[in-house]
Amino acid sequence: MTTVVRRGIAACVAALALAGCSGLGGAGAAATVGGVEISTEFLADQTSAVQEQSGVAPGTPDTELTLGVLQRLIITELVGQSAAELGVTVTQGEIDTARAALEAQVGGPEALVTAYLDALVPAQSIDRQIELTVQVQKIGQKLAPDADPASQQQAVQQHVTGLAVLDGVSVSPRFGTWDIGSFSIGPVPSDLSTPLVAEDPLAGILPAP
Repeated sequence: MTTVVRRGIAACVAALALAGCSGLGGAGAAATVGGVEISTEFLADQTSAVQEQSGVAPGTPDTELTLGVLQRLIITELVGQSAAELGVTVTQGEIDTARAALEAQVGGPEALVTAYLDALVPAQSIDRQIELTVQVQKIGQKLAPDADPASQQQAVQQHVTGLAVLDGVSVSPRFGTWDIGSFSIGPVPSDLSTPLVAEDPLAGILPAP
């Protein structure tokens, strides 16, 4: 059941083949999406929350977790910017309705928290991820109102990809590079003039365990 739920949670964004370019971003920025910075502090807060809620000491080195959370934050920001560009809005009532439906599907509020935590989303960020899911649905309906859901999702993919190419996605070399076409963070740049990535790119930012 958990696998099915996680697929449902991620369905609207997992197929987005986002594109962009890698680079430095501003000081203290883990990534920059269309001029909007995702700070290392916010990334650290999100990573720490996932660890704490998973029963792991905050600050435990975990590069895979860090990069997974950063990837989620980048995609969330891209979809949010796409929604704003198209005038797509989501009300709190819509978020509450969608959340109640998900809770009923998975077996209650605690099960929903667990499902999202498995997808690297801490409890305090669940509403934002549900908003993202509704945003994707509405964007698809606006771009291709007469199309089936699969075609609407493809339309969203194309639009968000175009936005990423036009406005750019940059990731600090401390964390790696933005992999064009796979909406994922690739290896750290090999250029010797670029700082090498640490074993844990949040070392010194997350609280010590």
